[in-house]
Amino acid sequence: MEKNIEKRFGFLVADVGRLSGKRFDDLARATLDLTRAQYRALAYLRHYGEINQASLADLMEVAPISAGRLLDRMEEGGWIVRRSNAEDRRERMVSVTEKAEQALDAAREVGDVVTDQALNGFSAAEADQFIGFLQRARANLSKPAQPLGT
Repeated sequence: MEKNIEKRFGFLVADVGRLSGKRFDDLARATLDLTRAQYRALAYLRHYGEINQASLADLMEVAPISAGRLLDRMEEGGWIVRRSNAEDRRERMVSVTEKAEQALDAAREVGDVVTDQALNGFSAAEADQFIGFLQRARANLSKPAQPLGT
């Protein structure tokens, strides 16, 4: 088992995520009106469409109460719309507004700059292969966990 932290998969993936998030924040600070957490919420909503608040909290890996507070601020700013689910009135459904769609386009441009900086020095084929490897790792980890020793 590898002991050098610089060669550990989990450490490297987490550190690349941390550094790319920090770079996004640094580049976006002057041009974008939302926090990274708010953009993540909008990105998930754009990807999945209207979903319930609990599912969004799960995707963001935050407590439902924390997601609720985040969504409160976003709703006040006109970024999202929440409505009761007609089939289960306890459930709150969340969707993006046109204002959010435009902000996501601007955020994508910042994300593209971060990606270009992160993949600097990679050939196009290497970058495609690297993205493919990450997609395969994500798919592997999306499967149910197997007990240790099996």
